[in-house]
Order: sequence, then C-alpha cells, then structure tokens
Amino acid sequence: MFSIISILTHPAAKDFRSRRIYQLLTDRFASNDNGNCDNLGNYCGGTFNAMVSKLDYIKDLGYDAIWISPTLEQAHNASNLYHGYAIANFYATNKYFGSDQDLINLVNEAHKRDIYVIADVVYNHVGQCWGGSYDYSCITTFPKSEYYHNPCDIQDWSDQWQVQNCRLCNLPDLNQNNQFVHDELIHWAQWYQQKFNFDGFRIDTVRHINHDFWRDLRKVTPWFNIAEIFVDDFKFIKSFVSDEEVQTALNYPFYFAVDRTIGSGQSMYQLQANFHDGNDIFGDTLRDLGIFFENHDNPRFLSQHNDLKRYENAIVLMHTWTGIPILYYGCEQDMNGGNDPDNRRALWKTGYNQNSVHYKFIQILNKLRKQMPFETLNQQELFVAEDVYAFARGNRVMTVVTNRGSGNQVHYCGRQANFDFKKYQLFQNYFLYQFQLYINSMFSSVSFLFYYFFQPFGHRVNQMIDDIQRDLLQRPLYFFIQQVICGTFFRGNV
Repeated sequence: MFSIISILTHPAAKDFRSRRIYQLLTDRFASNDNGNCDNLGNYCGGTFNAMVSKLDYIKDLGYDAIWISPTLEQAHNASNLYHGYAIANFYATNKYFGSDQDLINLVNEAHKRDIYVIADVVYNHVGQCWGGSYDYSCITTFPKSEYYHNPCDIQDWSDQWQVQNCRLCNLPDLNQNNQFVHDELIHWAQWYQQKFNFDGFRIDTVRHINHDFWRDLRKVTPWFNIAEIFVDDFKFIKSFVSDEEVQTALNYPFYFAVDRTIGSGQSMYQLQANFHDGNDIFGDTLRDLGIFFENHDNPRFLSQHNDLKRYENAIVLMHTWTGIPILYYGCEQDMNGGNDPDNRRALWKTGYNQNSVHYKFIQILNKLRKQMPFETLNQQELFVAEDVYAFARGNRVMTVVTNRGSGNQVHYCGRQANFDFKKYQLFQNYFLYQFQLYINSMFSSVSFLFYYFFQPFGHRVNQMIDDIQRDLLQRPLYFFIQQVICGTFFRGNV
C-alpha cells in the first residue's frame, strides 16, 4: 500500500468561490532577460524567479490565485517541451524554470500577497522516449512497459474505453490499474503538494482515467482540485465531479457557449440554455466551476473574432457569471494568437502595460468582484432575445451582454423583463453613447460605477448621472452594460 503523508488544512472548492484565477505558462509569463521568443515551439526563457517579479502585476490586476503550468522535468529535457505535459521524472523540477528552492520561493512570495497557487498536474500520461512506442527508458518514475496501456491511438472520442486506454497525441498512457502506478501517483500527489505548499491542483485529462483511481486519490488529496474535462456536456462532466471524486471542473460548456454566441453571433438563447442546464445538473456547486473563454489549448478569442466589443462582452460575462473566473494570461493586453503555439506568446513583449485599456477594464471588474459577495449572489435571468442576454446577481448587479459586435446598432426590448425589480429608469431606443463614469470616494456607499451607459432620445445624460449618483448615496447597484440597447433597466431593492 502507498504511504499517506499527513495533510494540513488546505483550501477546498468553496474556499475558491471568492477568488479570481490568473492562468499562465511559466515559460511565457516572465523572463529574466526578456528574450525574443521568436520560435514559439521552443523554450523562451520564462522562470519562477522572474515570475516573482511580476506577482504584483497580477495582484494589481485583481487576481488572488494563479494557475501555473506543469513544473516537472520533461522527457530528454527536450527544447520543445516548454508546456510541461511530457513528464519524465515526477520528483524533479524542470531545470529550465529554476530549482526546487526557486519554486518554493515563488509559492512563498505569492502567499505573502494573499495569492493562492494552483499547480497543473498530469496523472494520465508521460513524455515520449526516442526508442519507439515501447521505449520507456527515459521515464525515471515509470520505466517499465508493464506500467502502461498497450499502444493504441484514440480514434473515436465518443468511445470512453478508447479515451481511457489509448494514447493522446501518442503520449505513453499510464495504466492506473497497475498497483505500482496507482500507488506511486497517489503518493507523489501528496509529496508534491506538501513539498511546495500548493493550494490546489488543476488536473489534466481527467476523462482519460477510470473513476476508481479518482475515488482513491480524493481520499488523500482534500485540497482544491479542478478537473479538465474537455467536453461540451454538463452531465458527462458531473460524472467525474462529486464528494467522492474530483472536487470541481473547468466549465467547458460555458467556453463553447461564449464562443458560439458572443464570438460568432449565434442566438443568445444558447447562453440561457447553458445556465439552466448547468444549474439543473450542478445546483449550488455550479459556483465552484472555473469559467473561462480563453486558454492554452484553444485559439485566443481575438484570433477568431477580431472585434473588441465582442471581446469586452466576453470579459464582462466571464467576470459576472456564476463560477470562479479564470483569465488566461495576456487577455488584459489583447493577445490574439491562433492555434498552439501561437496562443502562447511571450507576455513580456507587451511591456506589462498596466495602463492598457483592457488591463484597466478587467481591473475594475475585479474590484467589483472583491467588493461584492459574488460567491453568495444567486444568478437570475432578466431578459433574453436572439442578440441580448441580461441577468442579475442577487439584487445588486445587473449584466447585459450582446452578440452584435461593433457598430452603433439599436436594439429595442419589446417587453419588460419578468423580474421583481423596482424600475430604476426607462430608456428606449438608444443610440450608443460610450463613456466611463467613476463615482469617487465622496460617495461612502460605493467606490465606482462601471462603464457603458446609453443616451436615449431627448434625455439629458447629465441628469441621468445625477440621478444615479443621488441613488447611490443610499445603496449601490452596479450595471454592466456591454453595447446593447435595451428598453428597460431596473434598480434592485436591497
């Protein structure tokens, strides 16, 4: 049997509900020499020590957790394995990123800033050796062929047997039914967390491993574990997420829904269906799912949908939707790379501009999330049409998003939203009027009010601002209105 290392109290899924996660690739986030990184297929020079120097960049942006790419030694230390998913030695740190002590220092420095650290871990596969399909000699932790499933490639992704027993991208597939593999992986997980004091794990390729393994792992890894289950299916994801298996998962159905609606302009009723399906299947634990619209496995949003208004709609939606927001590094600098590895460019080339439009845009959203108890506010639908979706979080925040993209378009809501909100002000047939409004500290009840309002025919904008400011003296309500012109807005009764 594997030995069980004593476990201290660590953050669980519910402890992350109030957190905001910044996902980064160690090799691409911060470098000591800010090299050219012209060949995106090879290491570019990112290190743990350099990452420490930019933790305040993340903190100032408003994120209090980071998800870092895998940290372990790669097969042959090959120059093209910067991503970290081709492990050779589970007990050695990738020398390109730094030493064990450098990683410990990174975690310590993050904790000093109240930033949780999530490590990306892989239990499903290892890296390739150079001697062919049956060569495992370079895999220090699992060097024998008996530790692996027989070589076969996944041909049918709807066949779960193939997914769990065949190879992903020809990477040797560990057999967790082998007792040594099973016990060693579980022992390693405990050792790894304890040695570096991580606050949680992001678990790669969860659907590729059988349920028995996840049940056994859960018994001794009570900290935050968030699963990658790359499917657009809440029911399938839920089959791996429970008190007995993995704590929570990335919300891939949300990712796909945002890409189709806000990105590609398809019906916003798909967002309605996404929320209802997720809520029906996950209930209260929908709050634990990680919500995102970009990551390292998919083309960046702007490479597929080159429209900054759509981009802003996606950013606002992710930060106000039910769940834990996860921002992929570079979103705040409008990175627009396409397929891997173009979606993994070096962030230092942007200069870490903290005055960029979307750095400020996201910063204000995160200030609101920190100020408001989003983790306790229920999400309720206000209005849905082909091109508009509006919802409230409790009776304090309203979000309105659209799939229309750029342009001074007019949308008229022919009916009021069926929601028990006190009507704040009736605006109809707007033309887009964009400005940024801050309510300063002179108003004790609120520090700011965020972004786009719209100018109605015959209505003085200054009077609208005066009305809002006077009302905010009593109690704040935040509107997130992203280039959508709607007939009725409401103020919540608190």
